[in-house]
Amino acid sequence: MKRHLQTGILHLILILFALMTLVPFGFALNNSFRTNTEMYHSFFGVPEAFVNILTAAGRIIQGSDELVKFTDTEGAQSMLPPREALRANLHMAGLNYKRSWALIRPFMLNSFIVCISTALGVLLLSSITAYTLSRNRFPGNRFLYYLIISAMMFPGVLTFVPTYMIVRNLGLLNTNWAMILPYMAGGQVFAIFIMKGFFDGLPEDLFEAARIDGAGHLQVYWHIVLPLSKPVLSVVLIMNIIGSWNNFMWPFVTQSDGKNHVIASGLYVLATSAYALDFSTLFAAYMLSSIPLLVLFIYATRPFIQGITSGAFKA
Repeated sequence: MKRHLQTGILHLILILFALMTLVPFGFALNNSFRTNTEMYHSFFGVPEAFVNILTAAGRIIQGSDELVKFTDTEGAQSMLPPREALRANLHMAGLNYKRSWALIRPFMLNSFIVCISTALGVLLLSSITAYTLSRNRFPGNRFLYYLIISAMMFPGVLTFVPTYMIVRNLGLLNTNWAMILPYMAGGQVFAIFIMKGFFDGLPEDLFEAARIDGAGHLQVYWHIVLPLSKPVLSVVLIMNIIGSWNNFMWPFVTQSDGKNHVIASGLYVLATSAYALDFSTLFAAYMLSSIPLLVLFIYATRPFIQGITSGAFKA
């Protein structure tokens, strides 16, 4: 009995800490449905549009024609019939998201282009390189491998200025290529490291059988290595998407004209523009920008864990 009580208390403490981590998310979500006027009067209150929606819905169900309150963006209040009030308050509840989506849509599109291009490029190049180093023995094989993974010892800030000068000299500033190419180059090092470790663990009998059947390197790579490497490919894909999506400093520096900002740098630009005092729109933009990573977390958690437990990080 005492043991069950201790376990219950421990679980309760862990649940409380988990809920505490969700407080900022809940705070932003709640305020994304409110107006600036509401926040000035009560920063932690329930969205007034939601209260009015419930009131209008209740009176429609009851068949009552009693008027329902409606508050516009300027804080002006009016009384409307239940059905008209329901439509008006529903529109009011989603107004912040409509405004914010119009503002961040170009940033989201650029983020998708950069993230998908970077992830696919890293997957292709690093898998080919890792396969070559793992399944082909040639003079200097191990030296070349150690030379590649030694790049992990250099922090990104050390290569920031040289990379910027290369991108500038190539005339790639203010283009998506200024982000895609450096991300692909930097993301390959760790990807090659974990992929080679995974490829080394594949049974040699499979490759011998393929060679006996007359398969070449390209056929072995495409029909044997890649299908068996889905767990480690998932790990590389997820890590590169998250890294590219959350990167702020590099896009902010290389996209000075603002046309090709991604979501991370675009939100900063938005928060320092004329919308800096439009808190409700900013909160809605923050929530919209988190949806892709939230979806990625929901659908990619299982393959990510499978990739780790199946030997993705085996040296």
